[in-house]
Amino acid sequence: MMTNYLEKMMHIYNTMDSVLITNLEGVVEYSAIFDEKDHSIKNEGYTGKYLLDVYPELTRETSTHFRAMRTGKAVLDEVQTVTDLNGMKLTFVSNTYPIEVEGKIVGAIEGTVILAEGGKPYSKRIKEESSSVGHSLYQVEDMIGHSSRIQAVKEKILRAAEGDSTVLIVGETGTGKEIAAQAIHSHSSRRDQAFISQNCSAIPESLLESTLFGTVRGSYTGAEDRKGLLELADKGTLFLDELNSMNIELQGKILKAVEEQKIRRLGSEKERKIDVRIISAINEGVAQVLEKEKMRKDLYYRLGVFQIELPLLKERREDVPLLIQHFIQYYNKKGQRKIEECSQLAERLLMDYDWPGNVRELKNVIEYAFNMTRGRDITINNLPEHLVYDKRRKEQEASGLTGDLLGLDVALNQQGDEQGVDWETVLENGATLGALLDDYEKQILNQVLEGSASVTEAADKLGVSRQVLNYKIKKHGL
Repeated sequence: MMTNYLEKMMHIYNTMDSVLITNLEGVVEYSAIFDEKDHSIKNEGYTGKYLLDVYPELTRETSTHFRAMRTGKAVLDEVQTVTDLNGMKLTFVSNTYPIEVEGKIVGAIEGTVILAEGGKPYSKRIKEESSSVGHSLYQVEDMIGHSSRIQAVKEKILRAAEGDSTVLIVGETGTGKEIAAQAIHSHSSRRDQAFISQNCSAIPESLLESTLFGTVRGSYTGAEDRKGLLELADKGTLFLDELNSMNIELQGKILKAVEEQKIRRLGSEKERKIDVRIISAINEGVAQVLEKEKMRKDLYYRLGVFQIELPLLKERREDVPLLIQHFIQYYNKKGQRKIEECSQLAERLLMDYDWPGNVRELKNVIEYAFNMTRGRDITINNLPEHLVYDKRRKEQEASGLTGDLLGLDVALNQQGDEQGVDWETVLENGATLGALLDDYEKQILNQVLEGSASVTEAADKLGVSRQVLNYKIKKHGL
């Protein structure tokens, strides 16, 4: 039974700094802390002691353990500052769960991430996807590329970092909005304070307000005194990604908080002063967002004092080779591989692709290629098929030659792979990609025409009109 709770805790905090388990009487039955020096788990020395003796400042009302056991409900993401029996002062974010056996609560288990001054984690192991503070932040040097478009973005980031104005980042999915936001914070005067990131579309609308503003105990069923992200980011930076997905009513409350630099937790009448720099991002164009009323105009004017537009990857194709090499090095290190580079033809294909998913899609493609290649170089054979046939598909759609012909084209290439044909070598020996594909098309047409009683029957098999097929027959001299 206890193993299940430990597994649950490890799933939630796979990089947690400490675990504390108490029984129903509040006696510590297990305690452990991660030692940053030698990367091991060590006993804190609290085992067998009464919890309120371990933390003299706590009471049964303020202790997350006693509250979880009393209510039977988890106490999540609570920030506490306590001094233990050894005089050590700790600030941590905790998640505490009641332990239930056969329908009865018998204790509680707590996992924490210890925070250092400024709200940053004591441990360097905090996971990157967390909405809390602390992972190693990107700097402008981490933005890969030497194109004029990306150089202009880097310059704007450094300019934005010099001041304290709000920043609005505009960019489609995968263009690097999070990297840009972190870089602004890393080069700003707030660099030593907390950076907190929250994707507004990743949390249910009903929970987003309490996540941002915090709660007071009793404001709703199960609510506890808890700081929101605006408070946790005090003196630092709060990055709100996909702001255009946020409820319009909540946008009004964000506007008020930014204007006044004050917030009020849900259920509280007390206003709390904050000093937070807001960086926000939208994944659609400004005109489109405002026209569709996905963002209040007054909030846009307030948060868009400084704007940075991130270019699509297809708008800076000259950066693709650098990004390819960067991701090759990344996956070499991650998987202990020794891939050297992309072949010239594979690289050319990657540069010609339109990249609807931008840099994130390119990263995924290189990861796929790592799984496919067994050699030292990534070749066309190692790339996803949709990249190889993307250009061909567009040509066929433009000419009306689609459907079964494209399927036969793909099948023929797969047959060549099974027979050991190295298309890279064929291409390098002088054949262009277009000429080779035209040859495939001619072979396919020959096969279908030989097995058909008429041009009409062949056209039906290929899913094209007689006119299109006749055009192709004349083109290839069949």
